[in-house]
Parts: sequence; structure tokens; C-alpha cells
Amino acid sequence: MISEKRVEDILDEILQGTDRFLVSLSVSKGNLINVFVDSDTNITIGECAEISRFIESELDREVEDFELRVSSPGLDHPFKMLRQYKKYVGREIAIITVDDKKHSGVLISVTENDIELEEKKGKKGKEKMTAKYLFNDIKEGKPVISFKK
Repeated sequence: MISEKRVEDILDEILQGTDRFLVSLSVSKGNLINVFVDSDTNITIGECAEISRFIESELDREVEDFELRVSSPGLDHPFKMLRQYKKYVGREIAIITVDDKKHSGVLISVTENDIELEEKKGKKGKEKMTAKYLFNDIKEGKPVISFKK
């Protein structure tokens, strides 16, 4: 079986010196390799294809067959790391806290320990309030998809 460590070492080589970073990696018993890569700016399909080709060139199908999937986490996937939150400063995100309360608003700041959201309150959301949430108190966070201009 291909090890996650082997794939991670290959990824370190191609991601080093770029604003791209590994979000998650898994290798199943059948050598299905799932790689989620993100970027501090944006990541394109072409960049995912480039990463996929590089991984394939470093692994030998003659020795051990595998299936490889490389993609970005997408807007519907929860954040897995601090760096993903930083990417969304100034944009709207939604979080669910450990007490299962939902909060959404514009992400104002991100530190090593917490985030600050500007939330709409009051009737029709005209009042704004800022609130801090510790990462230890956040169960899930992800971008808000909006089609309004």
C-alpha cells in the first residue's frame, strides 16, 4: 500500500515556494489517493491537474497500482485549517459552535486562537455587531455562497 507519508513528501516538493497548501490527504486500502489542495489566493483546475501529474510521475504504477484524485476543497467543504480562514478575511462565512448555534457574518480578523465576525442583528439585519469566537468553540466553519450583488 502507498503510504500517506510518501504522498505528503511528494506534495511538499511541488507545493514548496508557492501559496498552495495541503488541506487533507487520505490513502485507502485499495490505493485510492484523495488530495485536497488550496491556495491563499485561488486554485485553478489547471493547477490541480499539474499537481496530479507530478504525483503520478513520482509513483510507479508498475510497482503498485493506484487511483488519484486531486481537487480543491470547494465551497461546500468545511474549513480544516487556520490558513483557510485567513483566505476569507473580508468575506462572509458561517460557523457552527460546539453548542450547535449558527452564526454568520463578514470575517473581520483571524488570529492563532480566534476569529472575529461582523454579524447582522436586529430587525432586517440593519444593526451590526462584532463577536469573537475561539477556535476551540467552533465545530465547523465554511464560506457563505451568495448570488446577490
